[in-house]
Amino acid sequence: MSTVAELAAEIQQLPAADKHLLMQLLLTDSDEAEPDAEEAYRAEIVRRVKAIRNGEAAIRALQDWQE
Repeated sequence: MSTVAELAAEIQQLPAADKHLLMQLLLTDSDEAEPDAEEAYRAEIVRRVKAIRNGEAAIRALQDWQE
């Protein structure tokens, strides 16, 4: 079986549409495993927005994440 790093490298080679589909499949699978996932996502978004507004976190450009 592939390691996570190997899978990540393979995913980087996929076209954008396939990456999007894979992301949707993974999120759907995760949501089924954790019925309260939607509420947890919302709470995390609220937490992160508050942290940014309070100066406790910085916004990074998408390019920074891809390096």
